Amino acid sequence: MSAPRPANRLRAGDVMGSAVFVLRLAWRADRGSLLVVLGVQLATAVGVAGVLLLVRGLAGDAVTLGRGQAGAGGGTGRIIPVIAAMVALRSVGGILRAAATARQRVLAVRLDRHVTDLVLGAATRAELPHFEDAAFHDRLQRAVFASRGQPVVVITTLVAVAQAVLTGAAVSVAFLAMAWWLLPFAAVSALPTLRAAHAERNASYGLSHDLAENRRVRQYLERLMTGRDEAKEVRALGLGPLLRERWHGRYAEEVDGTVRTQRRHLRRKAVARLAGDAVVVAVIGAVWWLMDARLVDLPTALAALTGLWLLSTRVQMVGGLLGNVGDSILYLKDLRAFAGPSVAAAPAGGEGPAVFASLEARGLRFRYPGSAAPVLNGVDVAFRQGEIIALVGGNGSGKTTLAKILAGLYPPESGTLLLNGAPVDDPARLRETSAVVFQDFVRYRLPVLDNIAFGRPGQAADPDRAAGSARRAGADAFVERLPRGYGTVLSKEFRDGEDLSGGQWQRLALARAFYRDAPFVILDEPTAALDPQAEEELFGRMRELFAGRTVLLISHRFSSVRGADRIYVLDGGSVVEHGTHEQLMGRRGRYAAMFLTQAAAYLDAETAVT
Repeated sequence: MSAPRPANRLRAGDVMGSAVFVLRLAWRADRGSLLVVLGVQLATAVGVAGVLLLVRGLAGDAVTLGRGQAGAGGGTGRIIPVIAAMVALRSVGGILRAAATARQRVLAVRLDRHVTDLVLGAATRAELPHFEDAAFHDRLQRAVFASRGQPVVVITTLVAVAQAVLTGAAVSVAFLAMAWWLLPFAAVSALPTLRAAHAERNASYGLSHDLAENRRVRQYLERLMTGRDEAKEVRALGLGPLLRERWHGRYAEEVDGTVRTQRRHLRRKAVARLAGDAVVVAVIGAVWWLMDARLVDLPTALAALTGLWLLSTRVQMVGGLLGNVGDSILYLKDLRAFAGPSVAAAPAGGEGPAVFASLEARGLRFRYPGSAAPVLNGVDVAFRQGEIIALVGGNGSGKTTLAKILAGLYPPESGTLLLNGAPVDDPARLRETSAVVFQDFVRYRLPVLDNIAFGRPGQAADPDRAAGSARRAGADAFVERLPRGYGTVLSKEFRDGEDLSGGQWQRLALARAFYRDAPFVILDEPTAALDPQAEEELFGRMRELFAGRTVLLISHRFSSVRGADRIYVLDGGSVVEHGTHEQLMGRRGRYAAMFLTQAAAYLDAETAVT
């Protein structure tokens, strides 16, 4: 989803494309309400044209009556029905507008739901490497913002524009029957406003695009200052004033940019409005001269000038609306790019465990987007059914990255992955065969049952299966002590929620892996939050707990990996040695040096205690 930085201009094609896009979204969200709203705008426009023609007739009758040319009561008899018709049109128009407003609010809610769902669907379909790309996060931020009300803003604006355009068209038709020669002057009077609106829209486009990362940084700072998980450290370090100062600094950039843009374009809009009004005044003077020369009668002149005023006002309204909606058009453009394509979602894991006999990686290379140096460089590893394989190495050696590739979360830059001896073309095959417990696993602020059953989201949550998984992970005891058992929400941020310790959360993550029931299990520092006794118990029962499954164990604690069937040592993104614990100790290489260093620390501690 990477894309080059666009030019800071919003082309007419972008405006039209976004308008069509949002209309298509509204049609899918609630076509009935959309048709009602547009129908009312059309009826209102026709009503305005009708009123204009009635005004002309009413003026003519009034002039005739004033000159005493009508028979007794004849002029009045014609005027009263015309006035009654105008009152009736006003009443009907008011009722229709009330109905349209009600349906427009319903449309807004349904459109918001539909668009938000599109963004969430696109975000969950995006592959993991995209989340390492800053440009992707800029587009995601704009798409999320677009899903929060921007389509409603645009559809509301389009409705107003439609009303203005339809009214203008209806008035133009009325002009053809009265003073067609005024139409060009009405168009000329609106040109300065339209040009000013176009320039302002382009300026808003550039400003909003340049501020995308600024807004993401502000959102992050806001989360640091308001998040529950961050609250303790922010207060312990006294970070509040510093974070607020940085937030103010970032916000000042947007305020200053907005002030500069608005000052510049306010002058342009003022000049444009004066120029347009000067044309209208000139036309009024010309009509007055024509009327004085008896080339145009008074009723036609009054109706024509009224129509000119309505038409120029509507055209200027269109220009103003399109100028004000520039930011929203920008976000919708990014929304179209981000959520527009219809991509099939990856399987959610609804089937049972896939067949797993072996997994082999040959010559894997990988680098993160924007990074010059590779994280993995020619890695070869192999796994067989039922084996426990350990992966060790220093920080930054590539262990977690390799695990993510083996789990189908990252595609390798080069190299080959073989599942059951066949090349892997679709990473979904690897995701289906694996269950991963990350070192930084997610703590879902949801009920306990969800935290476990999310291991197999394509199936209905099974309470008995969840309880069995919790029992295997050693989580059943503390779950049963919770006020609502497996229905307890795990966060104090919600009503009747409860908190867990770090070790308890880690056991739930393990329970989620057991629930998934996959043949290939990846455990990345699975005991980091467990106490030593719980850690020893887990590793002592690992072959029993994961019987028949292949386990990849990543750990910095060498005492936990020495019983593995095979140990791979990563250094600088390459496998520098592999073998059993005994074989690697006998070679006195990298593994032996790390093992002895760690063991010496424990021996020194024991000596100090004794």
